Amino acid sequence: MEVFSESYLDEVVENQGKLFEYAQDHCPETDMADFIDAYMNSRTRRLIDEGQSYISTMDAETLFNYFLENDKYELKRGEATGGFASNWIGQFYALFQWVYKMSSKEVVKLLPVAFMFEGYPGLHDLDLLLAVKKVGEQCGLEMWKTLSDYYEEKVQL
Repeated sequence: MEVFSESYLDEVVENQGKLFEYAQDHCPETDMADFIDAYMNSRTRRLIDEGQSYISTMDAETLFNYFLENDKYELKRGEATGGFASNWIGQFYALFQWVYKMSSKEVVKLLPVAFMFEGYPGLHDLDLLLAVKKVGEQCGLEMWKTLSDYYEEKVQL
């Protein structure tokens, strides 16, 4: 699958983390696992997968409201997560999707939200790209770019 342009990568990774954190902080009784799963399977996220620049560059609050309105998502009450886990999971999913050229739906199916919350304590202290690589290797996936290619391009910017 072709994924969004590399020129949007940093923004999509950061904004998706901030989106999940925004939902957690502004709606503290929200079932974050349900929110994250619904978002990753949504039309809104599919448009980002396809590289729609208008949506790919929205800030967290705008993206949150866009998702609620356009996907008709209704927040569900559930267990509060607190902390940085939701932000990290958002960043992880976005980078994982890009590195392995998968749709967001495929990512959340392969790595369910509950698994990500369980894996967070052991993974979040790693560099994000290294965490993505380790989980991808455990799933038997191959990166379409090597870590050195990715870092080399980042340094040249």
